[in-house]
Amino acid sequence: MTASRRPALLLIFILLLTGCRGADVWRHTEIVPIQPGQTIHLRVAHAVNDRLPRMTPEQLDTLLAATRKTALEHFGVHLEFSEISETSVDVLLALIPPKVRQARMNEIYDFKSGMGDRKQLASGILTTLLERKTKLTEALAYARPYLPDTAAPKSLEEFSILLADVMLARLEGWRAIKAADGKPVLDDTPRNEWIFWDTVGYGELPYDLVITNQLVASAEYTAVEVHTAIRGGLTTGTTTFSRNSPYGSFVFWSTFPFTDTSAQSHALRGNEDYNATQAAELSGAYLAHEVGHLLFKFGHPFGQQACVMNPASLLHYRVWQQQLDAQHCRIGNIPEMQIGAIPEIYNANWLRMAQQP
Repeated sequence: MTASRRPALLLIFILLLTGCRGADVWRHTEIVPIQPGQTIHLRVAHAVNDRLPRMTPEQLDTLLAATRKTALEHFGVHLEFSEISETSVDVLLALIPPKVRQARMNEIYDFKSGMGDRKQLASGILTTLLERKTKLTEALAYARPYLPDTAAPKSLEEFSILLADVMLARLEGWRAIKAADGKPVLDDTPRNEWIFWDTVGYGELPYDLVITNQLVASAEYTAVEVHTAIRGGLTTGTTTFSRNSPYGSFVFWSTFPFTDTSAQSHALRGNEDYNATQAAELSGAYLAHEVGHLLFKFGHPFGQQACVMNPASLLHYRVWQQQLDAQHCRIGNIPEMQIGAIPEIYNANWLRMAQQP
């Protein structure tokens, strides 16, 4: 999900399932005070899947320049990036401690084998809507353009079932995409699974920002937001726990939605494709959204189009950027733009597992 603050939603989901038993295993990371005009250093990696199109070094430089520019305009901080370390997706995901990996497997909806529990998926979406105190009318106003014409849910429960159906249908669209080798982009490996990317930070991760060309598209029982569901489970990026980051979190960021030219991506972008420079610039601008989560723990001011923290609708990245206006979305002016609006959390049990020899 975008951009996503799934950890907080994961906590709510688990507490509801357990009747609040075991709540003490969840902890907040500390929020590091950041002053206006401060220079922030971020360690960067590029995790590559050789089967998929990748950005060139020049594109990556353009991407980070756009992130730097957007973060300065909207957050008033100067970003300084390390030299980009290249690694493979497989090497990166191998950092996940085996015990933690196993502990999270039951959160994954198995759409590849068709063995997932659709009812449980819809229930997880409903949990998220309730945690967000979602109003059906507002949620429908946001999502209706991307739902079937006949959709007319009368309750949040019906809306959750509808979102699960839309999510799985579009997820099948991602499954249909072929790589240059003629094989599906979403193969039998777990490279596409959001749960795996969300768990890397429990291992010895030496980066604050991981850019990847991997398509991250999947379904989970634990927390699916409206904008993730209507994209078919696609996540552009996520800010999530990292034991080795000075900010308590790291960002993973997929360039696939910006570079892919499949019919599905083309349609979800509003029937447009980007050239190499446009893809890098738009990806970099949108990456600043995750920087807001990473450094300030901002929330999602849905519908506040001037705000960089407002998630893009589907993959309409160009429209999203054109609507930004830092003067009309200042830090602290609305609840979602308060520092610490959605604090990062981590599972203390998983961290202990990770630290065991």
